[in-house]
Amino acid sequence: MSDVMVTIGLPFLDARRTLADAVRSVFAQTHTDWELLLVDDGSTDAGSDLVRSVRDPRVRLLTDGARRGLCARLNQIAAEARGAYLARMDADDLMHPERIARQLEHLRANPGVDVVDTAIVTVDDDLTPLGIRGERPLDPRPEAVLRDGLLIHPTVTGRTEWFRRNPYDRRFVRAEDRELWVRTCGTSTFARLREPLFFYREAPAGHLANYLWTERTVREILRRYGPPLVGPILTRRLLMRSRLKSLAYRTSTRLGMQGRLIRRRTRRLEPAEAAEARRVLAEIGRTIVPGLERDETAPAGSRRPGEAAA
Repeated sequence: MSDVMVTIGLPFLDARRTLADAVRSVFAQTHTDWELLLVDDGSTDAGSDLVRSVRDPRVRLLTDGARRGLCARLNQIAAEARGAYLARMDADDLMHPERIARQLEHLRANPGVDVVDTAIVTVDDDLTPLGIRGERPLDPRPEAVLRDGLLIHPTVTGRTEWFRRNPYDRRFVRAEDRELWVRTCGTSTFARLREPLFFYREAPAGHLANYLWTERTVREILRRYGPPLVGPILTRRLLMRSRLKSLAYRTSTRLGMQGRLIRRRTRRLEPAEAAEARRVLAEIGRTIVPGLERDETAPAGSRRPGEAAA
């Protein structure tokens, strides 16, 4: 297979429990001219065996047994992609059936746009819809990108050549996407579809160590890019803001209130929106993936998206 329209790149590590749902959401896409490129980053839970069971020539698995990290795998995906466009997703998330079609439509209608993201519906571990994030327009000013990032990373679709020209930097683990947007915001054009076309699985409370690690990396980005982009005074303010965020999260964790900080980032779903999200998840759950049988897609006691408990 060659010259496909879009490569959907999915790196994974010990994600067998959720991987089948992610794959099923790819097969649910209304746009069918895709290849699914899955890259195993040294899993030990037989996730690659699940992928090998899929019987469809559009699905490719790359596995070398090594654990190289997300940045290396994302760059590998860009290098190996056969599509003119490249779409991101993670192994614990699901795509709305219209995600690829809508993003490709935008990119083809706007040849000056390099990368486009979408709003998301956040869901819990059981895929119960919780809220919406990413409805605000993008703010590409350097100050805003340094402060808040820019795009919702798992939802981005862009031109494959753009990702090849702008690889992820392995020195900025856990904030590699923010570093990429900061590095390229002055020379690239980004866009957002404010319609939620992605289901983002979010734990009720993040891990403190990971959050603090992310903020340390954010401060490295600020020190490197802040002075030339926004000057030393604003850079110092942004550094202080990051330190205060770390302190607030540390304190909230001790008080068992970190979930409140996470919920503040989302808008609560209206009843009609929640019902529509459940309908779409049920539609994804009914999608047939050749080679994936029921006992291969989920551990005992778990359910497909939208499947009611017995």
